[in-house]
Amino acid sequence: MSTHHPGAPAPQPSRAVARPLTAAQICGIVVFPLLGAGLALAGMPVAAVLTLLAGCGAIGAATIASAGGGRRLLTALATTAVRAAAGTDLGAK
Repeated sequence: MSTHHPGAPAPQPSRAVARPLTAAQICGIVVFPLLGAGLALAGMPVAAVLTLLAGCGAIGAATIASAGGGRRLLTALATTAVRAAAGTDLGAK
């Protein structure tokens, strides 16, 4: 016997329940802006602060991805890093 009912609305997929933030996520959200502000106030150029914090964030994301077995995320991060490195000019001509 078929469970199909003509004219019945299509079943909606259930929404995933949002997980609460972990302590590590909250720490990253709070510490990165504070660290950046502290370095900028200490005299470090803002561009250097942003580069440093972006590098730290990329390392953290790669570590979490590798620990969790996130092959797709690691591939995306590696591709982005290679493209970014290829597009930078370090003054060597």
